[in-house]
Amino acid sequence: MSSLPNSKSSFLRAARNCSALALAGVMVLPLTPALAQDAAPTANAPVANAPTANTPAPATQDVADEPSFTVVYEDYYYQDGRDVFKQEGDGLYTGEDSKITVLGTGFTKEWREQHGKVVIYIAPEENVPYNALQITDTLLRFEEGKDFTIDDDGTFVAPLNVEANTLPSYYTLTEYFPDMTLDKVRYEVGILAEPEGQPQSTVQDIWARKNVVTHHGLSTNDYHFDTFAPKLKYDALKDTTKDQELLIQGVGFNGDLAGSKGMMYLIREKSTGSPVLAMSDMKYYQYDKENYTNFLEGGFAFITIKIPANTLDPSKEYVIEARSDYGYVSQPNDRPLLIPIVGLAPEHRGGYLGSLDLKFEGIHQFTLANPHDVRREYFSPSLTDEEEKQPATRGELVSLLYEKSDSPKVDLPEVSPWPDVKTDDPNYAAYIWARKKGVTFGWSDGKFHADAGISRATVAALTYRAAGSPAVQGVSSFPDVKPDSAFYREILWATQQGIINPDNGMFEASQTVNRLELAWMMYYFLTEVTHPELLD
Repeated sequence: MSSLPNSKSSFLRAARNCSALALAGVMVLPLTPALAQDAAPTANAPVANAPTANTPAPATQDVADEPSFTVVYEDYYYQDGRDVFKQEGDGLYTGEDSKITVLGTGFTKEWREQHGKVVIYIAPEENVPYNALQITDTLLRFEEGKDFTIDDDGTFVAPLNVEANTLPSYYTLTEYFPDMTLDKVRYEVGILAEPEGQPQSTVQDIWARKNVVTHHGLSTNDYHFDTFAPKLKYDALKDTTKDQELLIQGVGFNGDLAGSKGMMYLIREKSTGSPVLAMSDMKYYQYDKENYTNFLEGGFAFITIKIPANTLDPSKEYVIEARSDYGYVSQPNDRPLLIPIVGLAPEHRGGYLGSLDLKFEGIHQFTLANPHDVRREYFSPSLTDEEEKQPATRGELVSLLYEKSDSPKVDLPEVSPWPDVKTDDPNYAAYIWARKKGVTFGWSDGKFHADAGISRATVAALTYRAAGSPAVQGVSSFPDVKPDSAFYREILWATQQGIINPDNGMFEASQTVNRLELAWMMYYFLTEVTHPELLD
């Protein structure tokens, strides 16, 4: 049986469930208890606004036993498609599914009988930055007996799950100035003691410290620094018969972005795919010399598109695309124009980052654009440094070709045609697909040899067959590839499609392909052959 793991699961495998108590070395922030108006409490002092009549007096507690809590930030996530576990959590991520664990002590039965039901809350802080609107309608509550339980000794462990975008990531600006960036919302986490019969606390109550037992600032971020999750919003379009400007606010353009210059927005007619003469200026990338990456500061892409009069027809449908820009190229045979820019030469290039349907009434809340996850995967192949150097295998190549061909349904034989492949092999369907499509039948010894290494010529042959063995024209420009060379037609086609891109003037058909090289070859196979619309 092949030892090759399923390619998708090996590239993108993750396990996110982890007990907060098992986190060694995570950030734990102890808090000093504070009652109404942040004043230091005295022993057995009631919470502000808590009823005092007909309530039993709690047992005397030492200072160490007074109600307090700590927060554990869990940081278990995907980085470049890999599972990464950081021993020190960075905070709660508002743009991603996130989790914190609150650990409380001192909340004895007697204390709760005097002060009320225990509620953990997450709310925005009262103070806001200049030029930002105050948030008053966002409050998360987690109640004892419903969301967590308190032990007899007054302690609790409350794992709190916060779904992506439940909490706003950024303050809304009262007005925008060029090159302005957004401020991230500042949150606090705390404990309420709500007496029976009182209405639930509001954000304004929390700011007034009504029923607040203790609280402190919550460490929050929008995304992990390398998470690519673009979101856009913009105001309603004005009279299309007149010149106008449309400010598109983009966030979440994080990580290493493809391209070398910067990014821009483009409006494209939806039915035909034709770009209209409405393009933004460029938002230039910054370059990280240490990591050799291009990035946008803070992941922000606030860019204005100038839309000439009568450019847009309200009866038609359009999309707004975010495109990465590669600048000018010097080679005349480089790839065709991807972003047609008015006044610029046709060799101007760019890569797709995301898109949203254009709505003439505007999009007033940050809305996730449509990044193509597969493309992003291969801009940053999900391999460790050690995995990148490993030889790629026949099984891995066939599995990826099957995946990039949309994994069509295959009638699987009950008996494997190869003695070294079992029917429960996770890649059995891919191998049978390759056999039925004529991509490969295995070796002359009757075995499949999924774990065998592959050469450039092998990749050329199998990708050509996976594409349906199309007609090929032209002649090879490689001195080591002659018309009588093995796989001449396949090599010619694979290089014409840009699937294999030798960089030293020779093809070197027998050269072994490593896993990083295969990842890039499959990226080009995907975008040039099976799904060229990704580059439209």
